[in-house]
Amino acid sequence: MSTTEEKTPHRISVAEKRFRLSQDGAAGVLLGRKCGECGETFFAQPEYCLKCTAHDLEPLDLTGEGVVTTYTVVRQAPPGWQGDIPYLLVTVKVPEGPVIMSELVDSTEEDIKVGMAVELTNRVGATDKDGNEIVVYKWRPKTAA
Repeated sequence: MSTTEEKTPHRISVAEKRFRLSQDGAAGVLLGRKCGECGETFFAQPEYCLKCTAHDLEPLDLTGEGVVTTYTVVRQAPPGWQGDIPYLLVTVKVPEGPVIMSELVDSTEEDIKVGMAVELTNRVGATDKDGNEIVVYKWRPKTAA
């Protein structure tokens, strides 16, 4: 008698050098690096400091909160886009310094404004060939605690 082992799909990050998921895939954190020479902080994982070119970069988890610095309404999506159209694309300055661009969800075009406080959230953006859910980082309006 043969047994067939069923593969259980799981959640995976859209970009492991920028966004780390919790073990259960329910939450995530944006990743950065801080230069030990000049103190500059970067989103993602550069190999050297983009300000002073030093290689002394320490990993850093970014706070996942920030402020909208600019935005646009995308009415014609790029090839491969699987989300709703139109959608809101924002750049967000996080307290550590970097500016991070992503979609703003749970908001309307009428509600968005420069200076708006936002927080990190994630959504399933697609499914890979093995049935795993690809999780994408996004911003949403910050809710009062």
